[in-house]
Formats: sequence, structure tokens, C-alpha cells
Amino acid sequence: MSDANEVLAKIMLQREREYAAAVDRVRDAVESDPGVYDAYVLLREAVELTRCLRRLVPAVSVQEIHRAFGAPGDFGYETPIGDALSRLYRGEP
Repeated sequence: MSDANEVLAKIMLQREREYAAAVDRVRDAVESDPGVYDAYVLLREAVELTRCLRRLVPAVSVQEIHRAFGAPGDFGYETPIGDALSRLYRGEP
């Protein structure tokens, strides 16, 4: 596992926690609206997928990460994940 992969995994862990907290706040606001609550359930699943992906990142190559994540700009270079991907692809810590 490279240090750069570890940096990406740590950033993903932080974002995962932020995503989960945001989704939980939304749940509290939408429990009485079945249609919106269904959207909450889907978002909660997306958080779980982020958790799974984060656990895979340390064990794969940069090329495999690039195939899975694509360009940093897809996330936005100014976002934590986009910035981490950009640094990883450039070989920076």
C-alpha cells in the first residue's frame, strides 16, 4: 500500500463520516414523507458503498484507482476527494 493510497483512504473516511451525518440529518427531516424518505434510503446505501470502496483503496494500484474513480475533475479539483486523486495520480503525498 502506498502512502498516497493511504491519504486517499483517510480522506474518504472523513467524507464517509460527513456523508453519514448529513444523511442522518435528512432522515430526521423527512421521516413523515414516504417519497422523500425513499430518497434518504438510497442515499444511505450510497454512504455504505463509499465505506466499501474506502476499504478497497489501500489494497489496489494507482492504475486500478484511476479506472474506478476516473479523473479528479469528475469530483471537482477543489473537493477533498478530487484533490487527493489529483495528488495520487501525480505521485505526490
